[in-house]
Amino acid sequence: MTHTLPKRILFIRPSALGDVCRSVAVVANLKAKWPSARIDWLVQSDLASAIENHPAVDRVIHFDRNAMRKWYTPKAIFKLCSFLNTLRKNNYDLVIDAQGLGRSGLFAFATRAKIRIGPDHAREFGWLGYNQKVQIRSTHTVDQMLELSEALDADSKDDGRLYVGQKDAAWWSAYVSKNKVPSRYLAVCPTSRWRSKQWPIECFVEVAEHLHQKGVGIVVVGAPSEHAQIFPLASLSFTYNLLPEMTIGRLLAVLNNASVVLANDSASLHMAVGLHKPCVGLFGPTDPAKVGPYKQEKSVIAAQVDYNTVHYRDSSIGDSIMRMIQPAEVIMKIDFLLESEH
Repeated sequence: MTHTLPKRILFIRPSALGDVCRSVAVVANLKAKWPSARIDWLVQSDLASAIENHPAVDRVIHFDRNAMRKWYTPKAIFKLCSFLNTLRKNNYDLVIDAQGLGRSGLFAFATRAKIRIGPDHAREFGWLGYNQKVQIRSTHTVDQMLELSEALDADSKDDGRLYVGQKDAAWWSAYVSKNKVPSRYLAVCPTSRWRSKQWPIECFVEVAEHLHQKGVGIVVVGAPSEHAQIFPLASLSFTYNLLPEMTIGRLLAVLNNASVVLANDSASLHMAVGLHKPCVGLFGPTDPAKVGPYKQEKSVIAAQVDYNTVHYRDSSIGDSIMRMIQPAEVIMKIDFLLESEH
């Protein structure tokens, strides 16, 4: 699409956490093509720690979504205008919008960059912010992201590696030492924003009890606000409940040292992929062919469902689909991964 040497590049992917983690290959490819260019990443402030240690990211542009949520108020309008003005003053040569929404399209347009690209399927009229649209034809979300870097004649390598910050790594090392966490542990990620994507907590308990008997540590992670979801698991005497102390940066550190990661369809699963950790992903109403762990089909355990007839946002589903997944099958896969370590 372009062979011009850009000096300043802005990559727009504000949210959500899983999608942010699945997009890092784009900036890695851009940095490989233009190593002297400065690459900024526009991301929600509360998600910045997921990518701030990536070597291809020179600067993180924090988007305070909460401060601008009530966009119709004078205070929010002032902050939004100030934010847009800052983007323009950064004098970007190239802007890539990987979000494909009205807000991200507005951000791209506000930069006044000579080249502003984004997906042709951008919603909410986000495509109005681009002067070059990329035809997206792939099925998997990661491949869709890679099509953006391919459109710029950059490599399409799937280098989705994530990086742990030194401060977070030191925190986990100190926690392990203080609390005598076993060197072999299962990182359990049992929470979900959507109940339809959440495996019943009693199933996680059954898996945890089995692995505890084999001497494997059970480390439970999630957002501090999700504690109510995991109480039966966290209340077990042998589990390490990290939710009260968890941040995104610390989550990366915990997953990075795990023997195996067990997760619903959630950001934690995609973090595990980015950290090259063995994982088991549990899928119900969402299609792993589109949003599963990238190129790790063998890591997926999915309920048998017609994806054309269900949607994870349908509250009437409850956890009925996820209940189709049997603990015995999950235990068998985790045992296999643990045995493969040796």
